[in-house]
Amino acid sequence: MSVKVQKKPSQFRNLFFIRRRPVLRGISTDWERPDDAAYQQMLEWDGFVSPKIWEQYDPAKHPVIAQDMRDLDQHLLPTFYQFSQRAKYYQNRYYLYQWVFILGAFLTTLFGTLTTYVYNPFTAAAEQSALTAQSAPVAQPDIAATDETGDGEVTLQDAPFTAQAGGGNTWTRVFGYLTALVGAVTAFFTALSNRGEPQKRWAKNRRLTEELRMHYFKYLSHLPPYDGTDRVQKLREMVIDARIKEQENVS
Repeated sequence: MSVKVQKKPSQFRNLFFIRRRPVLRGISTDWERPDDAAYQQMLEWDGFVSPKIWEQYDPAKHPVIAQDMRDLDQHLLPTFYQFSQRAKYYQNRYYLYQWVFILGAFLTTLFGTLTTYVYNPFTAAAEQSALTAQSAPVAQPDIAATDETGDGEVTLQDAPFTAQAGGGNTWTRVFGYLTALVGAVTAFFTALSNRGEPQKRWAKNRRLTEELRMHYFKYLSHLPPYDGTDRVQKLREMVIDARIKEQENVS
């Protein structure tokens, strides 16, 4: 009886360049509420209670739950999806900067290695010697300047003669320019990443988003602090406090 050997799952899919590909076209920081059908589907995907699903249980028989869902839809859910959208935006920026940094470091190393590889010190020394020799002034006899005194001496007139130097090691210069260019671009994006702190903002918005998710279910369950008559006011204060926290240490 043959035994089927199960292949080990490939780790290639778990690589950073596969699982963390940035969206090059960009992601907006603002969230706009879609049409009702798409919105209800978003609620289901995020684990919330969708009114469309609740309709089959006759909401009129459960007015408290229906009112709670309206309160959450008005006060909490817009902020929840706005924070979630911003978390996606900063996450994408963080991945993009990491891609640029990794590719830039790789290309800088590659071009620097190629520059060293194609550089020939003997050719460079020979070209420099030829350039020095060709650029030096060469004394040439001026036949028309023969002394009329008849002493037979020919005067020499210094006539500078400069020959065009060779092109040099072209590939050395090309790879050198590419190394400098890629290094400058990488340094620029690294500075943007350090200044914008996309990873920090991504983590903050995601944390606040999950805190709002917790308060969503606490409100539905009438747990403290949403177990009193002022529960709607408590919900509003919590959302305002979350917005203040999101703006702290941003600039």
